[in-house]
Amino acid sequence: MPKFMPKRYLDDLKAFQVREDDTFLITFPKSGTTWMQNILSLIFANGDIVAVREKHLLKRVPFLEMSQSMDVKQADKDKGIYEIANKMESPRLMKTQLPPPFLPTQMHEKKPKVIYVARNPKDAAVSYFHFCNVSPNLPQYRQWSDFYTDFCNDSIPRGSWFENVLYWWRKRHEPNVFFITYEEMKRDLRGCIVRVCDFLGRNLSDDVIDVITQHSTFDAMKKDPKSNPDTMPVFKEAVKQKRSFLRKGEVGDWKNHFTVAQNDAFDELYREKTAGSGITFEFEQ
Repeated sequence: MPKFMPKRYLDDLKAFQVREDDTFLITFPKSGTTWMQNILSLIFANGDIVAVREKHLLKRVPFLEMSQSMDVKQADKDKGIYEIANKMESPRLMKTQLPPPFLPTQMHEKKPKVIYVARNPKDAAVSYFHFCNVSPNLPQYRQWSDFYTDFCNDSIPRGSWFENVLYWWRKRHEPNVFFITYEEMKRDLRGCIVRVCDFLGRNLSDDVIDVITQHSTFDAMKKDPKSNPDTMPVFKEAVKQKRSFLRKGEVGDWKNHFTVAQNDAFDELYREKTAGSGITFEFEQ
């Protein structure tokens, strides 16, 4: 697990009190978490741009397993953000990237709404590799080949992409689970926002949907200091080195990193791990 996550956070989160009217955004890292977080915060605010901009995007939706100071050096002494979430009024919107075994036990019995965003593993891996050199809370990988090896061996922070994604894929037909892919969002952002609203039971007008769509494109979020994580102090050093949290937002960037041999080996691993699941991804658009 990442360095900003003391073991006591994991213990406390297993016992986290879930409410039936909660909405959880869950992802594997670098799979569209921040993108969907922006969309959901706008949906919950009924498209009120002025209201959501009172807080930075990263502070609008509690990241349960993060420390309240977002400082890795303070994490052992700091309280977790889940302690803030405990006191929030309902209905709550929260996010987590906890692997399935570490999720709150009450998720199974209370059946809160879960929006799960999955991204094809090749692009997720490349994005995660670059993010490791943006976030001070993650191990630094100077060579793509080193990260690739650890990704395939499930040795990166938060573990296995396959374990995480397939767990929620198998739950996709449960009425409280909405499974969507990053690639679907790239292809038809407005249509995906409509589907999320339908799942949440939010009846928003076409004009409001248009506003949410307009403010949730990659370019719009990149230009908006209240939506771009680069403006947060924790990423200050990365910005100085011209590294960005919102890097490309593309489908198919993996082709600029995977060698032919790496791609062949990963394709074989992917076929083996997903055999019989029925899951499919777009690897280019």
